[in-house]
Amino acid sequence: MSNDANKPPVISVIVAVFNGASTIQHCIDSVARQTYPHKELIIMDGASKDATVSILEKNTSQITYWESREDRGIAHAWNKSLEHVTGDWILFLGADDRLQDDSVLSDMTDVLCSDVVNDVVYGKIIFEGGPVNGLVVGGANDSSALKRRMVIPHTAAFHRWTFFDEVGIFDETFRIAMDYELLLRKKSLAVKFLDRRITVMGGEGMSSRLVVSSFLESRKAQLKNKVDGRLNIEIWHAFYQLRHRFKLWSNKWACT
Repeated sequence: MSNDANKPPVISVIVAVFNGASTIQHCIDSVARQTYPHKELIIMDGASKDATVSILEKNTSQITYWESREDRGIAHAWNKSLEHVTGDWILFLGADDRLQDDSVLSDMTDVLCSDVVNDVVYGKIIFEGGPVNGLVVGGANDSSALKRRMVIPHTAAFHRWTFFDEVGIFDETFRIAMDYELLLRKKSLAVKFLDRRITVMGGEGMSSRLVVSSFLESRKAQLKNKVDGRLNIEIWHAFYQLRHRFKLWSNKWACT
């Protein structure tokens, strides 16, 4: 981490992967091709059984640090990665994600260089594949919206390193909403939105069951961090559950 305000910030990209042989090369290439030179790539593999490790071995020149060991899930992999970070800002990607284009980091750095206020600076993601193919997510939101649901696309969010010094590491009891729970810990969270696509996110793994599970974990995160009264939390949770079911019902009838 740099303490020199005039020195370009180092951006750390963290990737957690398990059996990601079909996509991890695209992810690595998207980081390697970035025109911004002050970057590092850290990959945590959870002891994959496919060809992932072989791919990582072939790309050692592009990876700052990687290891392949059994872990306790994504949150644990991210926490292990943080031990190896030397950057000023941190971006988390999935193994089936890739940066939108070669200028993402350089464009973001124009803002990150001068930012001394925000904990998180984020942009947009676009899904590729699956039931949400082509969907663009991300926009300007106030703090009250974050209390109700996750409105910051995690794979398009650059986290200031000192933010982790303040709030700690990811809670491993969460399997899906650990990123959301982390943000809720800081009551005065400062965020900034940039209208720029950051990440192309794999959509093949998206399912209705996953969405419902994310609702439940988001509720758990809200209750843990006491973002509102319990009654309000339960009301908003019920609202988003019903809205999701209505969308499923509408789509079903639209296809008949």
